[in-house]
Amino acid sequence: MRLLLTALIIGLIVVAVWFGFLHYYAEVQLPLLTSQQGSQASPKETAGNSHLPTGRSISPTTPTPPVVEPNPGTSNFYSLRNARALEQGNPAATRSILSLPWVADGIAGEERETVEALIWLAATQERLFQELTRKPWLANGIAGELELVTRGLELIALEDPASALDLVVMPFLSHLEPADALAVDSLAILVHSDLTTFRRIMAHPTVTDGITNREARVVGVLGGVSEVNPELAVSLLNPTATTIDERSLALPLAGEVTLSIIRTRPGAPETMDLLEHAVRSAEDLMGKPFPVRYVALLFEDAVAATNAGANFGTHAAILPKFDAPGDSAEARAAGRVIAHEVAHYYWNSGETWLDEGAAEFMGAYFQRAMTGVPLEPDNYPCGSARGIRELESGGYTHGGAGYVCHYALGERLFLDLYRVLGEDAFRQGFRNLYSGLEERKGDSNVLAGVEDVRKAFAGEAGFDGGQEANNVGQEANDVIERWYAGNGPGQRRGPDTRPVVAELPEVAGWVNRAYVSLQEGGSPVKTFAVADGRDWAWLTLEYSHDYAGPPTELVFEVVEYYEDGFPYRRSPFTIAAHRQFSGGVQWISIGPGPEQVWAPGRHWVYVRHEGRKVAQVEFEVTP
Repeated sequence: MRLLLTALIIGLIVVAVWFGFLHYYAEVQLPLLTSQQGSQASPKETAGNSHLPTGRSISPTTPTPPVVEPNPGTSNFYSLRNARALEQGNPAATRSILSLPWVADGIAGEERETVEALIWLAATQERLFQELTRKPWLANGIAGELELVTRGLELIALEDPASALDLVVMPFLSHLEPADALAVDSLAILVHSDLTTFRRIMAHPTVTDGITNREARVVGVLGGVSEVNPELAVSLLNPTATTIDERSLALPLAGEVTLSIIRTRPGAPETMDLLEHAVRSAEDLMGKPFPVRYVALLFEDAVAATNAGANFGTHAAILPKFDAPGDSAEARAAGRVIAHEVAHYYWNSGETWLDEGAAEFMGAYFQRAMTGVPLEPDNYPCGSARGIRELESGGYTHGGAGYVCHYALGERLFLDLYRVLGEDAFRQGFRNLYSGLEERKGDSNVLAGVEDVRKAFAGEAGFDGGQEANNVGQEANDVIERWYAGNGPGQRRGPDTRPVVAELPEVAGWVNRAYVSLQEGGSPVKTFAVADGRDWAWLTLEYSHDYAGPPTELVFEVVEYYEDGFPYRRSPFTIAAHRQFSGGVQWISIGPGPEQVWAPGRHWVYVRHEGRKVAQVEFEVTP
């Protein structure tokens, strides 16, 4: 009896140790969300790690497979966390990973996440891992795409192992393309952020039948769509819901890049040309290879209500009104909006004002190249913070009135640097800034900010040296300090100092009077408080003429300036003249409108016709 009891106790101890080992081996930490991009203006995704526990070291019971000496700057497989633990528990899987050519020759920094995801899958999802090792692209795929797929499957398997196993055998993963990797990444975002929608998508007939390469294009945008409109994310999977227009580019630095426009309604034929121009121009300005091999642009109501577009990392989304043919204000702004979202493939790892300001600058820069319009801000002056330092400490949240100041102050900083430094010095500084951010992209704990801008534009290391470099550095530092501290360029006068010539000779006419009021048809005001300007203000023009010819129209432009020296809006309007009338009144809305706050300070409104300044109004907004 004693012997039996002793044997029973020993048996229980063995079982306990074995289950303890299994628990130790399979335990994981809940990972953070991983995506292709970090942003801003657009949403920013944060990379994280998911590992088996390190615990105590376990001596291997099987011989260690031979190790190929790694290349300089790479890691050996056995330096990775949990590599020894995997070898202890599953030596066959270890040999499978070590046999991959890109592992055998040393694991580069960007490959570590992929290998550690493979280790986790091998340890906890054996069937899935075996299916993955049958894929020919696992041995020779592109590092970034492999990471998206392996990390994506890891995240999905943590929540829904059956779905991860279903996905790995679907047609779209037979041959790995960039769009296929983004589809897995998109589903990983969904399983982590919106599990209900993820399960609805996985149960959709389009998915249960097996995702095809074409369908993967649509699946790739669902993670971002779900953040704004979960019902749309499901309905986009219907076979007739979308059209896809694609174009392949050969870029000088990045090589082949595929552009894909996904629509749910007819769009403008020239939109693809605008997208290509934005991608090519972005690479040219930055002097660095375009960061992704596949650009997906969805035109749908899938962005926050206050935005025209967003870059989700997996794709960009823009409101459909910017994809409409014609000469509407949205059609004229389409190139700028597209260029802004394309820019976020570069700018996604800094403070919000830096990422959005850089993207806004690139939008303005490319719009000028395409249309010849002046290089000017697209946003109303910030009415909530005088400078970037105050903006950083103000806690302005997305959707709030002050949040637009990230765009307004950021773009004015870069536009002013361009205006002061000129094309060549600005380009060099802009590239310096991106290179610095690129080097620290793995560190998500500290966002790039004003000191990075100062180092890039004002530091001597980025320029040729000598007195010229010192001058450039000082000028750049002065600009940065003005916008960071909050006094702008310090300009307290209107930029257009020419005299008013109010004559309209084409119709024997005259602009008799111009003034600003707070209501359409209201009384003139020279000063008003921010609290009083809760809606549009109105520019009133009274004009007269003595015209006897056939009906004609005169075209005017209203230009609104702020005391920081930048115009912030150009608005065209027309006046019709014919013999039955001798004049009239025109009302034009000005200012930020009901969604934003007036910027305290001096404002100017100019009315121009045929190159002449025919009217001018100056007024002040008090705090």
